Amino acid sequence: MKPEEPLVLGFHAVSSRWQSQLAVPETVLRSQLTVLARRGYVGLTLSEAERHRSEGILPPRSLVVTFDDGYSSTVRAAPIMAELGFPGTLFVVTQFVESGEHLCWPGIDQWLAAETRDELRPLRWPELEALAEWGWEIGSHTVSHPLLTAVDDERLSRELRESRATITARLGACSSLSYPYGVADERVVAEAGRSGYGAACSLTFAHLVDKPLCRPRIGLSGADRGLRLALQLSSVGRRGRRSSGVRLMRALHGRRAWLPAVSD
Repeated sequence: MKPEEPLVLGFHAVSSRWQSQLAVPETVLRSQLTVLARRGYVGLTLSEAERHRSEGILPPRSLVVTFDDGYSSTVRAAPIMAELGFPGTLFVVTQFVESGEHLCWPGIDQWLAAETRDELRPLRWPELEALAEWGWEIGSHTVSHPLLTAVDDERLSRELRESRATITARLGACSSLSYPYGVADERVVAEAGRSGYGAACSLTFAHLVDKPLCRPRIGLSGADRGLRLALQLSSVGRRGRRSSGVRLMRALHGRRAWLPAVSD
């Protein structure tokens, strides 16, 4: 791991009631980020970190905290992060921001049951505007959250360009992207560049690619506490994600069960 690389974290929802790996309780989020604040990390948005990296002015300990999907519970992170001096980067699925319908795609649709349905409520434009005023960056997570590696070229372009255009029209700018399901291939990354994004990130355990339009992240959940959190954040743990052993494990593991075979 090079010293100029920022620590980029990936979260989803912020909830103590939702018993899902996608949710981190507020108390745990505060604890996780407090550890990094005490270590002297400087908070940046994803686009800021990418600009600083290209200009050679990235602080020695830089932290980028990202949230995927746009769950309404994400707003609970804002006061915690403001208190610690960290901005957030939030990637939203514009179809749901526009319609207000519950978030729904393969991998989370099982949570649409009555007892957990409210956890899938999306953020709307007024809430995103408020987060932007807190200093958060609002980026794209596409129009409808398909597996981009499985869609044709026409839909790939539409998912990336229309979501960026919609966010720009409502909030004034959109320069960053998070790939749905955390994965992208060379074709997807190339289209992200043609669509005008300056920074984009993946979310996989193995960090096999690290470039401006495919920056790896460390995904954290409510289970990441104590020694487990320390290992996740350690230089040893971060180097391990790029090792030949992790590459082999990835090859042997096969396709994740929750990944859709084709887009809907």
